[in-house]
Amino acid sequence: MSETMSLKRAAFGINALSAWIGLGMSIVIETFGLVQAIYVNGGAPVSQFGHKGDYASGLAGAPERLVDLLSYFTIWSQIVVGVVMTLLYLNPNRDGKWLRVFRLDSILMITVTGVVYNLLLGPKYPPQGLNQISSPIEHTITPIITILVFLMFGPRGWFNKKTVGLAFVLPIIYVIYTLIRGVFIGKYPYDFFDVVSYGYSYVIVFVLGILTASMIVLSFFWFIDSRFKADGAK
Repeated sequence: MSETMSLKRAAFGINALSAWIGLGMSIVIETFGLVQAIYVNGGAPVSQFGHKGDYASGLAGAPERLVDLLSYFTIWSQIVVGVVMTLLYLNPNRDGKWLRVFRLDSILMITVTGVVYNLLLGPKYPPQGLNQISSPIEHTITPIITILVFLMFGPRGWFNKKTVGLAFVLPIIYVIYTLIRGVFIGKYPYDFFDVVSYGYSYVIVFVLGILTASMIVLSFFWFIDSRFKADGAK
């Protein structure tokens, strides 16, 4: 294996490890209920993720907490980054239609996670307890590493109209899942999805705004990828 390939493989591995560490910490925290009600919203105790602090303590409340944990876009993005970068670490030359799509998803979703959290959610809901360690890994360190690894090591040439279009399928599935789940449980992982408080018009406009911003983000990465690819061909 060449030195360049070894460096690329190491970068992919570090990227995967960062995602798995953040995700693993969140799973442990929620499984054992290590961070319970941590701030007050209208006089009611609220959990780390914005839900009412009405879970059973310890392992008894683990199923509900884990289901809630898996309802967050942050967690979906960590899983996608972790899986994709692990596959690329195991074989840096791996290729395939769906790997290309999910690679774009990994870049898009973790970028949205970092930007939305640090601009909108973090200042409003600062992490407490052990989440002061897991949250920066998930919302800042992993997004930065993922973007840097993409800029430095690619893989290149995986952007085209079809893969970009398909990359929006998973985020749209997430939105649909979140809204349908909210109808049944009356809870939403983020304020901007709260149809009960703000109505469908507000939520739809916000989601369309995020999707538009996501298109701009992917277009930017596509442009960067095409420039790097062209420079590499010279």
